This record gives sequence, structure tokens and C-alpha cells, in this order.
Amino acid sequence: MAYDLLIKNGMVVDGSGFARYRADVAVKDGVIADIGRLNGASATTTIDAEGRFVAPGVIDLHTHYDAQPFWDRLCTSSIWHGVTTVLIGNCGLTLAPLRPEHRDTMLATFCCVEDLPVRSLSAVLPWSWQSFGEFLNAIDIGLGVNMLPLVGHNPLRLSAMDKAAWDRNATEDEIADMQRMLRIAMEEGAWGWSTTNSPTHAGPQGQPVPTRLANDEERVALGRTLGEFNRGIIEILPPGAGQPTDTDKQHLLDVARASGRPVFFLGFDTGARPFVEEASREGAQLFNLLRAIPFNPRITLKKTTYFANLDVWDVVMAKPFDEKMALLTDPEKRAELRDAAMQRQRRRPGVPGRFIKWKAIIVNKAALEKNRGYEGKSVLDLAEQQGKHVADFVLDLAVEEKLETEFLLQSRSPEEEAAIADYVKTGHAIPSQTDAGAHLNTNFCTAGESTYVLGGWVRDRQLLTLEDAIRRFTFQPASIMGLHDRGLVRPGMVADLMVFDLATMGVKEDEITRDGPNGSPRRVQGATGVDYVVVGGQLVLDHGTHTGALPGRVIRANGR
Repeated sequence: MAYDLLIKNGMVVDGSGFARYRADVAVKDGVIADIGRLNGASATTTIDAEGRFVAPGVIDLHTHYDAQPFWDRLCTSSIWHGVTTVLIGNCGLTLAPLRPEHRDTMLATFCCVEDLPVRSLSAVLPWSWQSFGEFLNAIDIGLGVNMLPLVGHNPLRLSAMDKAAWDRNATEDEIADMQRMLRIAMEEGAWGWSTTNSPTHAGPQGQPVPTRLANDEERVALGRTLGEFNRGIIEILPPGAGQPTDTDKQHLLDVARASGRPVFFLGFDTGARPFVEEASREGAQLFNLLRAIPFNPRITLKKTTYFANLDVWDVVMAKPFDEKMALLTDPEKRAELRDAAMQRQRRRPGVPGRFIKWKAIIVNKAALEKNRGYEGKSVLDLAEQQGKHVADFVLDLAVEEKLETEFLLQSRSPEEEAAIADYVKTGHAIPSQTDAGAHLNTNFCTAGESTYVLGGWVRDRQLLTLEDAIRRFTFQPASIMGLHDRGLVRPGMVADLMVFDLATMGVKEDEITRDGPNGSPRRVQGATGVDYVVVGGQLVLDHGTHTGALPGRVIRANGR
């Protein structure tokens, strides 16, 4: 047989968790046709995977690519990291179903919560839809990745309640209307629904997003509706995402029991582990989506946006080099900087700002040999040793080194990271919270989660085996979602594949480009070691370069 694609001499890690094995993988008509020693086989395209691993494409369960097809059909940064399928419509924020009068409000809310440029996005959205099915048709235009769409609770509330969605609980009739619209969306291809009750999710004027006005009974009712279909998942962002309260936990259990479906909830550490394990023993399907890749921005005072939301610092950091140096050494300005360093950062209206975590900032790279002893140490500890205010220590060092000092914010310790990896081994937590497609306006990008885990947790620290890590990114999410034709390297499965070099696997430092919606700036994150990415049997990336193919599609849960 002449194949379309032949991947030869690779080491197959098939997604099941079973041991790797050496084999050729042949693809025909978009599916895996044969695996083994395929001597003499011919193909239109042949890849020599000697020294590399062949695995299923990554399935990312938490993204916000709902609007990205209208300006980036390839769906970067995810595709660069071997992601071939994404779950969109998370956090209750989707652009359908919507009546025309709710479009601007929903878009502004979506952009506000997810840090997206509302004016730039508004300029590229065609708004050619009202129903959920029409929205899926609008984005199903040939993509770099496959998309699994959730329907958001916020547009359901707006459609059922109009302006009252921002003010109060829903009536029984309004809940029934939301249930009706959820049924329609499910029939049109939704993979479930999502909601948020996070206190950080506020609208353009600082008001809570509509779903924060919903009572628990409303979400339980929507859960029962999903249960009618015997398919689909629910994604919930509870108020205590980092440390769910007893009330949060009970509500998650209530929704899981009422729906009989898997419920995803977000978290950032292992705090929910005992609760999830106990719930699992009782038969509830609860999965804690964790962010594996740390938010560890590198900062130099020569050029940084890290202090952009901190009074006084924002103005000083925006100045040209000579003027900035003068201000940083001016006694009066230094006093203002000291005072402001301990204040809350500004955030959007209605959302309390955070304090700078000075204890978590370390000296990463000193420019002068005499200061190399500071490297790897907390600036707060170093300041205390020298009897200085932490702001004075940071600014004195930076000025001495002509602003070349590189600082790094450590969001967690190596021990905390090891505990998270151990939690993932249980199967109750999945390292899948990239937020890819969101936060274009901010100073971080975490789209490279899978690449980080494979390079850092597997190769460097041996916190997970390669086979287990691949399973957590492929077969496990596919099984939970009910995506039965993906997630494994097996004959008959759709050929969504990645070929990678584990020795060089890594996440590039994120950077700002000007290829966002309508030419706006955005932050992206590249990868090393991801040599080939195949979607639907077509080669999409060759060593990071797009081949021009856009075989990704919107996968409708109803199979249509």
C-alpha cells in the first residue's frame, strides 16, 4: 500500500501508559493505517524519526481560543508545543448563543476577564452568528488544531435574563429557559458547559460577571440537563480556586452527582487532593485541572512590564534609560518607590490588586562578578541581611549593574512542584490549565505546559515517567471527554501525532510579537524539541515552521 505519511524508526509512546517500543507508523486518509516494521513501504511524505519519540498529539483541556480563528487560524502558541486538540469555551465565557444586543457586552466581558484587546478583537469578529451551531460553523474554517467547544453559562444567562443577569438570581422560568438553550447547544455539538464564580472575574465596569449572580441551584439544574445526554463535561471555576472551601467542595459534588458527568475545576496546588480522592471513592467524577508550568517571569529593570500596575514604578520604568537611572538615584523619588513597593497593584475595576511577592523574587543573573554570590537568593532575604528596604536593595543592585541584573519571580518551590507531580500520578489531577489564547495583554504566557512537563518533570527531574506523562496529556483527557478516536497511537485512530526529541525538549522564553488581532501586540511562547506535528494525517509543523496545512476542525460532540 502507498501511504500518505510514513514516520519511520521512531520510538512509539502510544498514550496508554504502556512501555515504549520502536516502530514505523503509517497514515492513510487521515487515520493511522499500520504500525510495525514497515520495510519497503512507500508514502507521499516520509519522516525519519530516528532518535525521536512518536506520541499522540496533546489535548489541552483549558484554553480560550474562541475568537482566535478569526485572526490566527494556526492557533499559536499551542500548535508549537504539539497540541492538536483544544477545549474552548471555558470559565463560562463564550461568544454564543447571543442575541445581537448582547454581543458588545459579552465581548467586552470576555476580553476583560481574559486580558484580551477588545477593540482589536471587535475589528476582526464578523458576528455572523446568533445560535451556538452558527458560531461553530463560523470558526470551522480550517485550523491548525481541532477544537472541542463548550457553551458558556454567561451567554445563557444574558439570553434568558437580559440586563437582570447582572443583578440577581434567576427565577424558575429563567432557569428553565437556560436549560432549554443548553439542550439546543448540546444538540448543535457542544461538549458540555462551563461557568465561573471566581471573585477575580469582573465585567468592564468592575461588576461581577453574570454567573457570579447565579445561586448553586441554578448550576445544579444545568448539571441535571447535561445528564439527560449521557455525554459531555462541566467546567467550574469556584470562588476558592486555589483552596476550595467546604462550600465549594459540596457544590462541586452536588453538580457532579446531579449530572453524572465529569466535572473539571481549576486549582494551583495540591490543597484539594484529599477531597478529590474521597469524592472519587464515592463515585463522583471530579478532576482538578492544575497549571504545571510555573509563572516565573524574568525581569530586568532596563525593560519590563512587570511593574506596569504598580503606582510610581510604572511611570519610572517607562522612562528612557538615562532618565530612568536619574530617577532611581534621586532620594525623593526613591522614597516614593519604597512606599509604593508595599502597596497593592492596580487591577481592573472590581478586582482587588495583588501585592508584589518580594519574598518570591530572586536574583537570577548578576551582571558583575562581584555580585554573583547573590544569584539564586531571595531579594527580601538579601535586603534583610544588609539592613535595607527590599526596594532599596533591588534598585541599588540594578543601578550598580546598569539595569542589566536579571531577577526572577518564583511562583513555587521545587518541593511544591514535586508534590503537584505526585498528585498528577493519582489520575485525579491533570496538568492542563494553559489558558492558551487568553492574556495577550499581560506579561506572561503559559501555553507550553506540556513541553515544560516533558522537559522538566520527565527528563530533568524524573518526577513522572515519559509514558505516564504522555498518557496524562493524551489518552486520559480523550477518555474523559469521550473523544474515542484520538489519544492513542493505534491503527484506526485519527492521526493526530507529535514527533519530538526529548533531549532538547524545552519552553522558549515568552516574547511579545505584533501579530495579534488587527495587528495588536501579544505574548507568545515557543518550543524546542517539537520537530513535527501532524493533525488529521497532515503535517502542519516541520521543526516549528508551518507547512501551510490547516486540517484542524471543530469537532461536534453530536458527531455531525
